[in-house]
Amino acid sequence: MNIQTEKNFATSRWERVSYYNYYLGQNLAFIIVTSFLSVYYTTTLGISAAVVGTILLLARVWDALVDPVLATIIEKSNLRGGKFKPWIKLASFTVPILTVLCFGFEHQLLNAALGLRITYAAVTYLLWGTIFAASDAPSYALATVMTPYPEERNKLLSFLQINSMVGILLGVIGFPIVLNATNNNYMITILIFSVITFVFMYMARFTKERVKQEDRPSPSVKQILGSVVRNKYLVAIIGLSIISWGTNFAQAIAPYIGSDIYKDENVTSLILGVGLLPILLVAPFIPALIRKFGKIHLLGFSFVANIVLSLIIHFVGPHNLNLFLALSFVRAALSAPPMIIYSLFFADCMEYDCYKNGTRFEAATFAMQTLTSKISLAISGGLGLWLLAAVGFKESIAGQTVVQTQHTLDGMWAIYNLGPAVGCLLGLFILYKFYDLTEEKVKMMVDENMKRARIGQSSDVIQSSSNFKA
Repeated sequence: MNIQTEKNFATSRWERVSYYNYYLGQNLAFIIVTSFLSVYYTTTLGISAAVVGTILLLARVWDALVDPVLATIIEKSNLRGGKFKPWIKLASFTVPILTVLCFGFEHQLLNAALGLRITYAAVTYLLWGTIFAASDAPSYALATVMTPYPEERNKLLSFLQINSMVGILLGVIGFPIVLNATNNNYMITILIFSVITFVFMYMARFTKERVKQEDRPSPSVKQILGSVVRNKYLVAIIGLSIISWGTNFAQAIAPYIGSDIYKDENVTSLILGVGLLPILLVAPFIPALIRKFGKIHLLGFSFVANIVLSLIIHFVGPHNLNLFLALSFVRAALSAPPMIIYSLFFADCMEYDCYKNGTRFEAATFAMQTLTSKISLAISGGLGLWLLAAVGFKESIAGQTVVQTQHTLDGMWAIYNLGPAVGCLLGLFILYKFYDLTEEKVKMMVDENMKRARIGQSSDVIQSSSNFKA
């Protein structure tokens, strides 16, 4: 077995660290927007939860139209600085700027009519989602051209998740602390974190594209959509991801759990922190767990664990904060693997598409991953806020104190815990019913795809004599 050694890596240690740090900065902006922007809308700008939920979902409809077009543009591009690197260099500026605009000008907006506030929120959030899509797909695809070695690519795609989690933790823990220290001044707080975002994202300039594919045909939007529709495993993983993550209302509801149930906004950081910290602790063991159990069974176990712990937390109730945090930590640890192996499922689906149809669209495939993540978060945010409105949640303006009814608090608790249980149950069914792309099958496909590439037949669909029925 040919194992790639560290000294033979095409990339240097500094280059890999620079690549990983891009994701630290990117996910810092991502978690701040997805976790705190809806709170800013409802508690500072005075926009109702139902309207905010609608904005989140409409933005995802826009993404569904725009993301495939962006993927096509990226696939067709051949800029002077490379195929993917110029896009992420541009993103190091645009993502922080749009993040500032999403939270900015609160004092001016409070003096404006409600309709103008809603319009500003919708437009800036829609633009942020578009810019973020242009930052995500090429950054994942960059790993496929930084090195020709499969083992090195796997390391790049796996280790970036650790830095992503660091960025997420920095956001969920640090943002409320700084916001409180600035007396709830969102403009100053977001400027601080946007500068940090820029510094880390800009470090990707030290990466280098080494694998050139000048003769590769440029796909059309129709080809990209066709590669998704005909890839049954990609459709399955997208479906179960949207359902299982779309019903996980932790990010959308946690700020309200802290402020309304526990009467302490600082509790929000603890809730989100104990939900994310276990991912860093579990991440180093994921490769060994995959080798022993396989990705499918590992994901299935995580779904079952999430269901059981969510039900336990719900029926135990919110009366004891320490017990709630302890149970949440255990739930996060047992259900952490999907966060780490998510990209690997999409990589496997890409190998299947190449094996079955002779096509290989890196940027397009990872664009589907980005779109899936955004749709899931939009559903969890939009549906979560709609459900919150349905149980009688009362919004406030400029941070005014509003006391929620007990009916609302009970509904909030149920949404937070029972949503993930239902979603994981449905995801478990889809996983074992429609996805059987095991490690053994993927290895066979990778070997066959590499064989075709060596003999110059990578663009042809070759019927394999393998006993695997695609």
